[in-house]
Amino acid sequence: MLTRAHAFALTGLDATPVEVEVYTADEPKNACFTIVGLPDKALQEARSRIRSAAFAAGLNTTESLMLVNLAPAEVRKEGAGFDLPIALAVLAGHHQVDERLVDEVAAVGELAFDGRLRPVPGILSIAEAAVRAGRPVLVCPSACAAEAALVPGCRPLGCVSLQHAVRVLKGEQQPEQVDRGATALDEPIPDLADVRGQPSARRALEVCAAGGHNLLLVGPPGVGKTMLAKRLPGILPPLDDEAALLATRIHSAAGVLSPGAGLLRVPPFRAPHHSATTPALVGGGTRIRPGEVTLATGGVLFLDELPEFRRDALEALRVPIEDGHVRISRASGSVQLPARFNLIAAMNPCPCGGGGSSGCTCARERVIAYQRKASGPLLDRIDVGVRLERPAPEVLRVDRPESTATVRDRVFAARERQAARGCINGQIPVDLLDHHAPLDDACTRLVDEAERRLALSPRGLHRIQRVARTIADLAGSDAIAPPHVAEAIAVRLGAIA
Repeated sequence: MLTRAHAFALTGLDATPVEVEVYTADEPKNACFTIVGLPDKALQEARSRIRSAAFAAGLNTTESLMLVNLAPAEVRKEGAGFDLPIALAVLAGHHQVDERLVDEVAAVGELAFDGRLRPVPGILSIAEAAVRAGRPVLVCPSACAAEAALVPGCRPLGCVSLQHAVRVLKGEQQPEQVDRGATALDEPIPDLADVRGQPSARRALEVCAAGGHNLLLVGPPGVGKTMLAKRLPGILPPLDDEAALLATRIHSAAGVLSPGAGLLRVPPFRAPHHSATTPALVGGGTRIRPGEVTLATGGVLFLDELPEFRRDALEALRVPIEDGHVRISRASGSVQLPARFNLIAAMNPCPCGGGGSSGCTCARERVIAYQRKASGPLLDRIDVGVRLERPAPEVLRVDRPESTATVRDRVFAARERQAARGCINGQIPVDLLDHHAPLDDACTRLVDEAERRLALSPRGLHRIQRVARTIADLAGSDAIAPPHVAEAIAVRLGAIA
């Protein structure tokens, strides 16, 4: 007997429909359970999980010949999410459930030995693919149902076990209740008012948040570089519906979204350790997974101790920073992943952290070698830079800087001006720069002088123009004035010096 179920193979952020074909024959002498169609190791082990789960559920799967084909055969199938659709097709072949009921729905989920359904990553992508494939009813673990319900048109049937799934398909039991209004729980964001004695760094952070620019913080240990970076998501605008759905889909596919969580509304904050490999940063691996640059989409990527990162990992960031996406190529094809984020990089001025102060023990050659670990082409892609110094104790005691809420209001106002123009400043295409950020004669003279003195690249000049547009927006000015350009040049010098 031939039965069918419908599953999905996850590659990157996209899910490909997979038809599960199960041939069942009552041949005890030739009893076996074979899975073909490029299954990985976890999928090959589904035979044991399915047999045990069916036995625990009291469902009859007598010793027989069972051949499972996953089509299309050329697409690699990975993970335990195929357990449930294979099990349903096998049970249909043993007349435990009507084969037409199984054929009408999509299914995903991992089986435990006792029949429980465990959540799997990528449910949001799978639910979107199921709707596109014309199978909006998705049988899935109850822990994943709220996530699947975020997709318009999808009707998830949340089940706690294989036995529950069979009864739901038969109409003998109701699926688990789905909270369609669920919102992901995010950690509270610390207040910007906590960062005292660093007015220039706070101003740089505000400019970067307002225009979507990249930032480099250079200073000795303990002056507040990490504190500043962690407070950037608090002054960024919350993710709109489209951005929230994309961020949630990314985190779901990467397996870092908590089961039952809803849309991610707060911009993500990713801070990989400096030992991270290139695939960890930009994505890849044997099973293509989103890297940190993709997980930070819509939010912040914080690289602390920038010179300590591997050189090849840092150089791999060039294209994502410039283009807003990363393409991962394999022999079987390529996958393009989004990578549009605010980069904040932090580093000490020298290996010992003293930066030439009286306590510094570094020779000049060591300082130069340390700073050169971050290449010129990478630094050229950073818009804003600031050098932090240790504030005096009396300054820390009396300084009462603005709160996150106050700074956020100015950032939101600047973003609204950019939205009216149709593009965030940090992403203005080169051919539209003179339209969105025109410079008058006085501003042009300042830029020309900066080019001569600082030996700026054309990319650097474009970034100065974009930052000047952001500074003008924060000031509520329709036109870019010389003070705006002067400040943009000053912060550019902090990034490349």
